[in-house]
Amino acid sequence: MATIIKRESQLHASGTELRKVAYDLTDLASQGDDYLLEVRAEAAKIVQQAEQEAATIRQQAEAAGKQAAEAAIERILDEKVAQQMKSLTPALAAAVKQIEDSRQDWLRHWESSATRLACDIAARIIRRELQAEPEIALQWVQEALQMCAGAGEITLRLHPSDHETLGAQVQQLVEVFHPTAKANIVADASLSVSGCRVETEFGSIDQQLETQLERLQQELS
Repeated sequence: MATIIKRESQLHASGTELRKVAYDLTDLASQGDDYLLEVRAEAAKIVQQAEQEAATIRQQAEAAGKQAAEAAIERILDEKVAQQMKSLTPALAAAVKQIEDSRQDWLRHWESSATRLACDIAARIIRRELQAEPEIALQWVQEALQMCAGAGEITLRLHPSDHETLGAQVQQLVEVFHPTAKANIVADASLSVSGCRVETEFGSIDQQLETQLERLQQELS
């Protein structure tokens, strides 16, 4: 009987110890799971930090590379522009000279055209005045006689219509300005109306309207 009780006591003790060992294993497993979770969390944190650092490094590298690329492109462009400008400078200088020459040619052409236009306008105005005031023709005769002062022989040519209408007055002017000269007043159909030409041993003086305007145009040019 005593033997049975002892065996039961032993069995009871063995069961308690087994339960204790089971509890210890459970605690150990729980601790292991917790540690594993901590390790995983720490590993994830390390991985995340590494990815962030890698992204930062990548951005910095991209920025640095972009700046370097932009600097290289700018340098290449500057070199190309410098080369092109070096080759274009003579062409540009020639183009500028050509433009300036063309400008001067245009100015000369414009001035000449403006002068011709002014003379044409003056001719129309003077012809109207000559019709209204025939004495203008006498004034031209007087100017021609004054310019050939000192001549010993004079031939004064007039248009036939002027010779007919102004002949006597022209004769009076000749006697006033060249009283001692041998004078001859003749009609010449080659002259324009209201114009005159005085010929002397020293040369001739043409006082036709067209000739006067031509001299004016030459002076203005």
